[in-house]
Amino acid sequence: MGERRVDPVSVLGQKVAPILFSYLQLPHRTRAERVSRAWREAIMEATRNETKPVWVYIIFRKNHCSGHEKMTVNISFDGPIFWKRQVAYIYCCSCHFDEHEGPLMAILEKFEQRVERVCLVDKPVDYPFLPDSLFSYMANKMPKLQFIYCRELDLEKINRGTVVELANHPNLKKVIVHLCRNYEVLEDFRNLPQLLVVKGEIMGLKAMLGDFEEEIAKSTASSSAQSSEKSSHSPVPVNNGY
Repeated sequence: MGERRVDPVSVLGQKVAPILFSYLQLPHRTRAERVSRAWREAIMEATRNETKPVWVYIIFRKNHCSGHEKMTVNISFDGPIFWKRQVAYIYCCSCHFDEHEGPLMAILEKFEQRVERVCLVDKPVDYPFLPDSLFSYMANKMPKLQFIYCRELDLEKINRGTVVELANHPNLKKVIVHLCRNYEVLEDFRNLPQLLVVKGEIMGLKAMLGDFEEEIAKSTASSSAQSSEKSSHSPVPVNNGY
């Protein structure tokens, strides 16, 4: 008879296993979740126990960029600016958003209890690809959300009910709509005092959001050539089985 394998998670127990999994970075946790239901539950418990605030940048690559059809996640931990928070850079593609939406939501669910800022950044596109459900999700599932920034997006799909949900969020302080299109539903609802519509440049944007422009530039530069060097922003490809 072959030697019986013992599941280390069952041996460690429900208290110790989440502590050990808390030392793994997000990509490794995601892979480990696939081992078994017990592993997934222990990893989810480890994620729930974390308290560090999270800033999320969802960046839509240009359609003609090399590798734009792939979804990539960068999690930043190192450096003085990140000692008090985790920063997640999630790179998607507008023309493949129907494929990326599921994995994107799976990532957001891991952080939803700790997310304070969400930035949605795109280059101009000719159609509204972001569903209303994404904004409703932020309004209802991110209790600590303080700040939403949208740039160069078509917001046509947002409905009035979702605007009401955003307006009633207890901690949401600001919704910035920057160089966007079809955002009239946000302006029609006067009870959204957090709304700020900007058609030009924003003074002090870096202080509010961090230097995400530099991160976008680095991603664009590396999209045509894969680097073998590891850094604190090491890219992690995500597929539909995320």
